[in-house]
This record gives sequence, C-alpha cells and structure tokens, in this order.
Amino acid sequence: MKNRVLIAEDEKPISDIIKFNLEKEGYHVFTASNGNEGIAKAKEILPDLILLDVMMPEKDGIETCQELRKIKELQKTLIVFLSARSEEFSQLAGYQAGANDYIVKLIKPKVLVSKVAALLQLG
Repeated sequence: MKNRVLIAEDEKPISDIIKFNLEKEGYHVFTASNGNEGIAKAKEILPDLILLDVMMPEKDGIETCQELRKIKELQKTLIVFLSARSEEFSQLAGYQAGANDYIVKLIKPKVLVSKVAALLQLG
C-alpha cells in the first residue's frame, strides 16, 4: 500500500496542487486547513508523513508539531514543514518542535514529490 500523507495547509490552492501531484504518484492524500484539524485528522488516519505549514489559523505549525510529537501513535510519523518563512529562526523553531525537515515554499511540485518519496524511504 502506498503511503498516507497529510497536508496541513490553510491556503487551498497550494494544498490542492500538492495533493494533485502526490495522488498522481499513488499516495493517499488527506488535507486539513488548520492546526487543530490537522491534529484530529492525524490521530484518525495515522499518516506516514505530514506536510505542515507554519502560519495557520487557530494553531500555528510549530504548536501543532509539538502536540503531534506528544501522541504515541504518531512518534514515528515524519513531519516536514512547508513554509514561506525562510528565516533561520523559523527553520530552527521547526526543527526544535520536532520536525524531520523544513522546505521553503515555491518548491516545484515534482521536486516536492521526489523529496517526499526520499524521506519516506529513509523513514
């Protein structure tokens, strides 16, 4: 069975493009539009990898990542930040919150799909 990927992203056009490209490669893709919804969906589907935006309503990506890392069933889930914030402090905060990787937005969809595949092979 192909891997389950959860996209927690509040900008629907971005989420839709990522979802389309991952599904085209056979991934089972689920979406959430904010941190709270992302946590609930992650508990429900137990994804193999979560693509997490930093700036989201209700609960930002850093808080969401910290909460996800406390959930026993999600300890081995790969968490990758996908954010427009490229500052060093944002990236460090992502890693300190428990992320496995941090990707700055404006990444080409095919490159993102390749990165997801590589991370899942390693993880």
